[in-house]
Amino acid sequence: MAMAGEQSVWLHRVTRPGAAVFAIMFTLESLSRSVLAAIIPLQAYTILKEARDVSLAYFSIAILGSAASFIIPLLIRRYRRRWIYTAGLVMLMASAASLASFSLVGQITAMLLRSLAAASLNITFSLYILDYIHKRDLIRSEPLKLMMSAFSWTAGPSLGVYLYNQVGHGAAALLSIAPAAALLVYFWYLRIQDNPAVAAATRPAPNPLRNIRRFFSQPRLRLGWFIPFSRSVWWGMFFVYPSIYMLQSGKSEMAAALLLSAGNAVLLGAVWIGRLAQRRGIRKLIIGGFAGAGTATIGAALCYDWPWVAAGLLLAGALNVMVLDGLGNIPFLRAVRPLERPQMATVFRTYIDAADVLPAALYSMLLSFFDIRSVFLACGLWMLFSAFVARHLPRKM
Repeated sequence: MAMAGEQSVWLHRVTRPGAAVFAIMFTLESLSRSVLAAIIPLQAYTILKEARDVSLAYFSIAILGSAASFIIPLLIRRYRRRWIYTAGLVMLMASAASLASFSLVGQITAMLLRSLAAASLNITFSLYILDYIHKRDLIRSEPLKLMMSAFSWTAGPSLGVYLYNQVGHGAAALLSIAPAAALLVYFWYLRIQDNPAVAAATRPAPNPLRNIRRFFSQPRLRLGWFIPFSRSVWWGMFFVYPSIYMLQSGKSEMAAALLLSAGNAVLLGAVWIGRLAQRRGIRKLIIGGFAGAGTATIGAALCYDWPWVAAGLLLAGALNVMVLDGLGNIPFLRAVRPLERPQMATVFRTYIDAADVLPAALYSMLLSFFDIRSVFLACGLWMLFSAFVARHLPRKM
């Protein structure tokens, strides 16, 4: 009887929207994306030959993806969230198929589809979380989500590169498509309902520019945007430039993938950050995470001639950014008003596009004159500046 009761509780948790369901969904999405995470910059570098050109490609895609993301709220109002989430998964699968062509057109198409998929999935998924997770429970649910997805981000990059090199381009693409397809089936099995406040409506959608003004007129939302923006700046750097740096230093593609996997493995500790934050609050942890990541990343630039030392310092930076992954979205999620969630969530997720566009533009200029250590140095200095800005978080948070 006890075992039957435990099974009933488990089935309830994985078939009813809540922290466990959203963690499973995020883990499957992460696995689909992580398998190609190391392959995309490595293949781009192989095709384009120059680190600067890779930066320019990322910059161009980020511009297009950012512009397209503002259409998503209009589509949500017209077609409901479930169809936009579904479209995001379909684009994620199409992205993997395009990448397998190993051509410049396929590479750019894959990067663009991946960007559009990320925007669609991020916005709709955030709205589902806001509907079903109470604000006071976010400090537990967000680290749980990240800890479970860490398994995907730890195994995915290395496994993807191994299949890419040993079996073929199509093998890695198929492995990426499989969890996305499984997530699509799981999502429709769940039949998650939209909050009526954000369901499709017939009245005209609000002006995106008005939403932006409304968002950034609120100081708490501005700060809630800045923190994950800076966190994403670091991860954007880590997912592209250390891999290229390892190749330029004479290391193998597998070594680059292992560095990426190891950097993501630290997310396994995210659940402990949530428990620590419950006792000490998130303010000091966020400030410390930025400061530690900035110091370690600058150290990697200074140790440029010793690749394994620099790699170790970048891993130390990832350990600090893990704190920001577990807690960085909470200031926004606590500050946003319920009736403004769809509009504000759309503006909020622009931190992802901004973290792709702005640093890529800067890195493209730096790499026209300097080597990759300039990227590490610029990113590290930004993280230290972010630690200073994070001091404005409420002391009771």
